[in-house]
Amino acid sequence: MHPKSSRRGRTLLVLSGFIVFAAILIFLFHKLNNKINSLHNAVVSLEGYLDKSIEDMHKENAAAHSRLSVVPDLSSHGNGWKITQFGDVEGLQEMCYTISTDTGLAIIDGGWDYEVDRLRRIIASYGNSVDAWIITHPHNDHITAFLEIYKDPQGIAIHHVYTPQMPELSVLESNAGWDDYSLLEELLSLQIPQLEYLYTGDERNILGLKMKVLSACSEEIDSISNDLMNDGSMVFKLSGEKNSILFCSDAGSANGNEELSRKIISEFKKDLKSDYLQISHHGFGGLSDEFNDLVDARGVFFDSPAWHLTSTGKISSKENDLRMQKQGRIVYSFFTVPNQILLQ
Repeated sequence: MHPKSSRRGRTLLVLSGFIVFAAILIFLFHKLNNKINSLHNAVVSLEGYLDKSIEDMHKENAAAHSRLSVVPDLSSHGNGWKITQFGDVEGLQEMCYTISTDTGLAIIDGGWDYEVDRLRRIIASYGNSVDAWIITHPHNDHITAFLEIYKDPQGIAIHHVYTPQMPELSVLESNAGWDDYSLLEELLSLQIPQLEYLYTGDERNILGLKMKVLSACSEEIDSISNDLMNDGSMVFKLSGEKNSILFCSDAGSANGNEELSRKIISEFKKDLKSDYLQISHHGFGGLSDEFNDLVDARGVFFDSPAWHLTSTGKISSKENDLRMQKQGRIVYSFFTVPNQILLQ
């Protein structure tokens, strides 16, 4: 081959390689640019979505707060007893119910301290008079509002206070050393003259409703439980002439307690059937399926925020919620509060 032809060939080869290399670079740059643009657009879209979601969340929270803070009409309008379930405004579990007629008011538990303002407004509408305040057990999501109001009544008169008698602190700590007993100690320190302890089998009159205690803290419950304050909760039934509701509070504890369920069934099976049920321990854990089936309520109250009813895991009411719905029962929860029924 002629030397000039050889050099020309090498030059063309190098030039061709350069052109191919440049083309590859241009192609890669184009692809990279497209990816950068796509990523940028995705980030912009995500930021817009997040901004929109946060804005929507604020709106939803405000709406929920407004709905959960409302005080509905508590009057029975001369026709029985109105039971009202209130929901926690902060998205936590709690237990807060009122029993009301046109002229009288009773409260069950009361929930957290931020229920105090709403409860004061309710009590004021009944002449600052509470006929009976039922405390199922002294955990903070049940008793805090009562303690705050009792310590600073501002003219409120509470005529009867009913609660189960918890044992000495040493017994409680031996049973469940992990629990917090500070509010029980505070309750005892107040030395409330109108406080009356109720025990299994006791009966009382609450604004004309028959109240019957089916379970309350006892030595026997201590012997079958490792969660005595919850399992020692007062389980009681309120009955009118036609309708009834069974309150189970936190009996059965978070992990369930088959022995406690069997104990109540063996002693009060004939009393369990009720039109309405406040399901035990916010719907997670609690008393047994057999117990709930024997109650056979047409409406079931879950003292549960939305995340209890939609999440899975240890603290979840979802399974019980779905079970009740499949059985054709009406489910009342913090999704729909304030929830009201009328007992006659």
